[in-house]
Amino acid sequence: MPIARVVVVASLAGLAACGGERSAIETLEPGIVKIAVTSTTAADPLSTTLWMYRYAEQLGRDLDLRIVWEVVPFDRSWELAGQDVVDVVATNVASFPDRVSPGGTFSEPFLFEQRALRILAADRSQYRTIADFVGKKVGAVTGMAAERDLLRRAPDGVEIVSTTTFPELYEQFDAGELDAVAEAEYFALDGRVIPSYGPEIALIDHHDLNPGEREESVFVVRDSSTNLLEAVNAFVARTPFPLHLAPEDGAP
Repeated sequence: MPIARVVVVASLAGLAACGGERSAIETLEPGIVKIAVTSTTAADPLSTTLWMYRYAEQLGRDLDLRIVWEVVPFDRSWELAGQDVVDVVATNVASFPDRVSPGGTFSEPFLFEQRALRILAADRSQYRTIADFVGKKVGAVTGMAAERDLLRRAPDGVEIVSTTTFPELYEQFDAGELDAVAEAEYFALDGRVIPSYGPEIALIDHHDLNPGEREESVFVVRDSSTNLLEAVNAFVARTPFPLHLAPEDGAP
């Protein structure tokens, strides 16, 4: 899939939003922050793609820079910052060691995930774990942790179907062409589940990708974009993900 470019002017939040002065940020192009996302048109309020786009959009406002969106496939998107394609990768990248690439650095995490399988709630009595899908089709997005997990855990006889994007994947699932989708349950940093499906869907077989290790999502920031990593980390520290999740009672 080719990279598509979309230019958006962010509303200016100004330095006041940061609570004071900060060091000047130098990006690929003066006055612009280039951000890689997987979509700028997601509309489903339960979609992590939409949450990620809105969070990245808020980051651009916070930085007081004009946003240029680069719409990219997820697979290997984490390399784009180090390749000087973008200043920030905002494709919901998990901070795995094998995704560290020269010229780019992970930000502080803004959410964490557990691996799970999406099924129809009506089918819940039939399935408990991946072992129950022998002779069935289970889908995942190419390059994502879900595909990695599926390839590692699926027993012989499970047919793995990989797609380039989540919309393709869910279209096949909704059409009955897949029996399950390998994806994630999403958690805010305070441990609350972030609702990502309706009552017609169930998630089963929850587990850590790597037992005992929390799978955290991050931005990837271009090292040569001076002072940008510090500004991104400051944004993450004061801006809970996702933007639409109300704070807990008593939280600021």
